Amino acid sequence: MKRKLILTLKTILFLILLGGVLCTVMLVTERKTSYMKNKDFFEEAKKDHLDVLFLGSSHVINGINPIDLYEDYGITSYNLGGHGSLLKESYWQLIRALDYCKPDYVVVDCFMMDRNYDYIDEMYEETPEEFRQAAISQLHLNMDAYPLSKLKIAAVKDLVHDPDIQKQYLFDFMVYHNRWNELEQKDFQRLTGTSEYNMLMGAEMKHELEGSISYDYEYDTAARLPEHTVCEEYLMKIIDECQRDGIGILVTYLPFAAEPQDIQSANSAGDIAAQYGVPYINMLQMEDIIDPKADLSDPGHLSSTGAKKVTDCIGKWLSENTDLKDHRGDAEFSKWDELSAGYDKEVRDREISYRLLTTQLNMLTLGDVSAALYLTEDSPALQDPWFRHLVSNLTGTDKIEEAGRDHQQYFLLMDRASGNIYEAVGYEPVENMDTSMGQMTYIPIEKKFRLLYLTSDENNNFLYDDDHLKDDVQLITYDNNSGEMLSHIYCESSHNYEIEE
Repeated sequence: MKRKLILTLKTILFLILLGGVLCTVMLVTERKTSYMKNKDFFEEAKKDHLDVLFLGSSHVINGINPIDLYEDYGITSYNLGGHGSLLKESYWQLIRALDYCKPDYVVVDCFMMDRNYDYIDEMYEETPEEFRQAAISQLHLNMDAYPLSKLKIAAVKDLVHDPDIQKQYLFDFMVYHNRWNELEQKDFQRLTGTSEYNMLMGAEMKHELEGSISYDYEYDTAARLPEHTVCEEYLMKIIDECQRDGIGILVTYLPFAAEPQDIQSANSAGDIAAQYGVPYINMLQMEDIIDPKADLSDPGHLSSTGAKKVTDCIGKWLSENTDLKDHRGDAEFSKWDELSAGYDKEVRDREISYRLLTTQLNMLTLGDVSAALYLTEDSPALQDPWFRHLVSNLTGTDKIEEAGRDHQQYFLLMDRASGNIYEAVGYEPVENMDTSMGQMTYIPIEKKFRLLYLTSDENNNFLYDDDHLKDDVQLITYDNNSGEMLSHIYCESSHNYEIEE
């Protein structure tokens, strides 16, 4: 009897240890993307800190920044957008989220409302297999972080038809158990709770730009989707759910380089919003909402500067049409202040130095640092319309167009502390410029020799360096308040605007 008891206890102990090992292996081998994106959602939802939830596709995850919304309006929110998420997935994302919190408002974007199929693993017959596999993979981002439950099972069965593929989301160890060769330090940090995670309340910003985007569509207000789609049905379900629960809802269509079916979707979304009596912001019709050459990272996604403009548009609407609280200065929301400070530092770092000059110039529009820019008369950048546009977008003038037309050197000093902008083309000098560094003077002498110096220190020329005579672009950044020089960038613009290390 005693022997059986000991054997039973050993068996129980073994099973406990085995269970612990399996749980540890599962935590280590699972991909961390879903955990990293949603970690703060679960924490802030538990504290009842989320006033607004954002739903949608990658247009939302890349296009709305909850940190900017908090900094500018004090509104707390979470970006639950997912790469490739159709409105059907947005619906289930909302239903799952409501298990953890009840927001005051939901903002849902309607991109891909033209999609008319029931399951992500059974798209149109002509859909390439790689698109189907991408959709199956992308669903893990918003699904894996949620524990197994009846609600999760219902969501998976509604989104995925193949039972074998369904198991990937219900028992994700089946997918991740063979990741041993991919494991990194962050995989083991999950065990201690010290792994990296999303610092933008679910958003992901895209800083780099694409210079060849076509954005010349004509908006047809009469265009509509030719048939009622599955995604339209789920937009209605989202609105129904919010109205039933007493949650305010705002329908949006965020800006990008739209195609005809997108315009049809945008108009049809407006019809549904009107039918339910809910507000709708169609940014495809707002010509001045973004600058396509500076605010699109690619044809379908906003850059971080574009996201700031879109977030500001939504923030203004929320502040003017709702009674959402301003949480800035409330000690209970100190984490938001910490995340804001972290993102501000990230932006400032990109303004001071980045691997691509075009990205750095665009980030300078955010105004956290001052800058001086110089281009030689034979600089390829002066003959690049996109580069000239980025400079004009920074200055608010077309002065650089004169330099490009006449093949003349160009100088810009933009002092954020005083609000002064100084520009010169050719051999035009600029004297006694008021800056936070002190009074400065710029004098072009010849092609490879020009002066930029403090009036009080004529011997220190900021624009000459024997080691960089081949570089046709120089960019200097300095602190708005102290005048401290932060970076001096040299670049050969013919090398795709890549900055020398």
